[in-house]
Amino acid sequence: MCPARSRPTPARRPLPVLALSAVGVLVLGACASGPEGSPDAAVPATGKVPATSTGTSTADGGVATTKLPVYWVGRANGGERLFREFRDASEAAAAVDPIAAAAELMTGATPEDPDYRTLWSPVDRVGASTSPDGTITVDLPSEAFRPGLDRREARLALQQLAHTVTATAGTAGLLPEGSEAEVVVLVDGRPNEEVFESVRLDTPLRPDERVEAPIWLDEPQQDARTEGSLTLSGRALDGVRGGRWTVAGPDGKRVSSGAAAVVPRSDGTAGFRTELELEPGDYVVTVVGRDAEGGTVRDDKDVEVRPG
Repeated sequence: MCPARSRPTPARRPLPVLALSAVGVLVLGACASGPEGSPDAAVPATGKVPATSTGTSTADGGVATTKLPVYWVGRANGGERLFREFRDASEAAAAVDPIAAAAELMTGATPEDPDYRTLWSPVDRVGASTSPDGTITVDLPSEAFRPGLDRREARLALQQLAHTVTATAGTAGLLPEGSEAEVVVLVDGRPNEEVFESVRLDTPLRPDERVEAPIWLDEPQQDARTEGSLTLSGRALDGVRGGRWTVAGPDGKRVSSGAAAVVPRSDGTAGFRTELELEPGDYVVTVVGRDAEGGTVRDDKDVEVRPG
């Protein structure tokens, strides 16, 4: 990734969304930090809902959350894996349903990090509902399923959806504690459809950890602006070794580095966090590790530090 990157931001038309879930109004709040109170405590790759949810309830019984976990496709160790960004709920039109809002962003939003992409086509409606057993039903119009994907890409696209909606449901507290989240996908209200010209939706989807990037940064996010100090945090899957972070200037010269000391979490991942004091300027933050097969895995972000 080049240290300095820019891209035009296209005008984004509002997308009206059909929200089928009887969820209260989505209220914007603040995400806590730390392994048990951060977005990392959302539904892990297994779909198992943790005992402690990061969602909070509003007075009218709705669910309050500030960030929606949206998964994108990026390069990792010679292949393509899923990476996560947290996006503001206000970016989506589905203000009454976080699951539908996250699915809408996954299809139609532009990833903050230009190294990422989506395998879906933008749509103007998404339906979502949850059941007491932890099943999430997502209803997408047929035009959401991008033509021209091969079978591998099609399966990765469905995992992109499964990760996004199960993580959002867990973060928002919409699933029963201890349930095994799974996703039923409807196409224009119809079950068991064939999509991407290669995959039939005849069984529920469950998020598969094997398609996740082994390591990624949660903070800073791409093109973040911070004052005086920089928080560097992220997560690594079990089996990632030798994690290190570096901060470099626009010329590529390293200004700070250290070990990404990971702390195990109950969901099978590990988190790392570092606080840095930096001079004002533009930087590239990188985290690198080795996966279980010995391959190099990495993630990086551009960030601006302003005077504190």
